[in-house]
Amino acid sequence: MSGIYALIRSDGRLEFRDGVPEQMHRDTDPHHGRPAAFTIQRASWGGNGLHGHVGDVSCMASTYPPNHIATALVAALGGPVQYIFGNLTICGSRASPGSGEAILCGLTEAQQHLIHDVHTAVTKEADTKA
Repeated sequence: MSGIYALIRSDGRLEFRDGVPEQMHRDTDPHHGRPAAFTIQRASWGGNGLHGHVGDVSCMASTYPPNHIATALVAALGGPVQYIFGNLTICGSRASPGSGEAILCGLTEAQQHLIHDVHTAVTKEADTKA
């Protein structure tokens, strides 16, 4: 399985890359390779959801700086309100037909546009506060 995912680096830069889940997990936690996953938007009614990945909390101690852009982006997308440190990766997810469990997949074009537009908005907001 492969697909497009979003990478929001700790300095706030956004890029779209190919490689769900292997490369995505390496980009999420480059020092330890231990990502922790969370749901940003649940997959429902046959549509894809959004799944976020950050470095494992047990690895955070002074390894990764706060990622204010990623924190604001996740909140703007309706995800959990939480502080994000280091890189954030976002991929798509869909519900398994049998169990309903989330299956990771690449982002759709619409999801890529959504993430890009929200990233632009939260970056502009952060620039006006600085």
